[in-house]
Amino acid sequence: MTLSENILELRNISKTFPGVVALKNVSMEVRNGEVHALLGENGAGKSTLIKILSGYHQPDPGGEMIVAGKAVTYKSPKDAIDASIHTIYQELTLCPDMTVAENIVLDKQSQFKGFLQRKNEYTAIAAKALKDLGQNEINPNWKVRDLSIAQQQVVEIAKAITSNAKIVLMDEPTSSISQNDADKLMDIIRGLKAHGVAVIYISHRLHEIGGIADRITVLRDGVLVSTVNNSDVTENDLITMMVGRELTNVYPKRDVPIGDVVLKVENLASGEILSGISFEVHKGEIFGIGGLVGSRRTELLEALFGMRPITEGKIFLNAEEFNPENPRQAIKHKMAFVTEDRKKSGLVLCLPVHENINMLNAQKPTFLGYLNWSKLKESANRHQKSLNIRISRIEQVVSSLSGGNQQKVALAKWLDFSPDVIIFDEPTRGIDIGAKTEIYTIMGDLAARGTAIVMVSSELPELISVADRIMVMQEGHMKGIISKEDSTQERVISLATQKTP
Repeated sequence: MTLSENILELRNISKTFPGVVALKNVSMEVRNGEVHALLGENGAGKSTLIKILSGYHQPDPGGEMIVAGKAVTYKSPKDAIDASIHTIYQELTLCPDMTVAENIVLDKQSQFKGFLQRKNEYTAIAAKALKDLGQNEINPNWKVRDLSIAQQQVVEIAKAITSNAKIVLMDEPTSSISQNDADKLMDIIRGLKAHGVAVIYISHRLHEIGGIADRITVLRDGVLVSTVNNSDVTENDLITMMVGRELTNVYPKRDVPIGDVVLKVENLASGEILSGISFEVHKGEIFGIGGLVGSRRTELLEALFGMRPITEGKIFLNAEEFNPENPRQAIKHKMAFVTEDRKKSGLVLCLPVHENINMLNAQKPTFLGYLNWSKLKESANRHQKSLNIRISRIEQVVSSLSGGNQQKVALAKWLDFSPDVIIFDEPTRGIDIGAKTEIYTIMGDLAARGTAIVMVSSELPELISVADRIMVMQEGHMKGIISKEDSTQERVISLATQKTP
């Protein structure tokens, strides 16, 4: 098969769930040895399409999927793997207590009967796959749980290589890794391409798409918008295709007067994790915190919110000393925390929207201990409208919402007690460009009310555009604070990588 030939053809693929048309007559082609980006807002149908390709869903009757020139029907993920289609999900599917080598050959156990006796054989296969990816530093005998997220992704890719994958599907592969690891991943993808492997790449980070994709397919509301050559479009073109309108300002920044100091941190330390952290946050200010993966930005937020012990230094809220021993005390002092992982610690996915929004309200003392659900639903409806949470009804289960709408629900639960400080940890992680813009607008509205905002972000354009000042961290230490006027990506990266004396 030559580079110009199609390894995959989708013809009029549709998928309907009860009450929802997830995909409607989507047709696309993927060429042998190309990187084909798949873009769209949350809810556009990308994940559904990936699950059809990987055998988790079967398309509605009437469509056709052709792989390497043959019409195929997959009834299970194993059928897709047997057809040399390998999927690397955002949440990795490795077995943490098994070794790297055991994970790499996990779907090929039948080849190694007498498994213990043939350990050297499959370990050598794993070592070769890692070497082919230029990842000799990963030992095949290491346990997967001891690897970084970036190294675990490499193991997933090595697994695909040993399965002779013709198509590799990657769903948001850089959402949880550092820029340095993301650059390494791009090199690995280019290596796959050079060996004739087709890569279907999903990402909300458009700057990545520009550097890696050959062609781009955009979906909106389950319908194909267009497939274009990467060289023929700009980021703004792609944004317009994704959201259906022109976004004149991707990073809206509201001009807000900066008031008195609300949060003051002096020489804060938490064991050996954090040391020497000092900063102030004012009313109406968005105070950004940047740094590489491992800089312990999240650990700092957890210390502020009473989730980690403070072993040295002081915190002041509204000029009064504040030493939270647990999150309940932080909440009592009008501090809110929108966590990085909304699915694990920000929301209860199996509960409806109105119960998640009222998670804090339901803990307030009530007459005879009974909850007034009519009043609570009124509060939920009010926040749903003010934050533009797109749902069919207030009783809708949160797990059915898009990432951006889930993030708004995670924020809404904090608003009724009017926090003085709101902490955001990666507020736009895993959400599309349109939802990101809405989140920035909401943050600007909160700042205009006088709320002090602390925001951790790994996306430098976001950090520089939205924050009034940026504190850069490295390995639990503060490396400097940059003013709005002086903030550039180069300046942030320089501080983040600066050697400690």
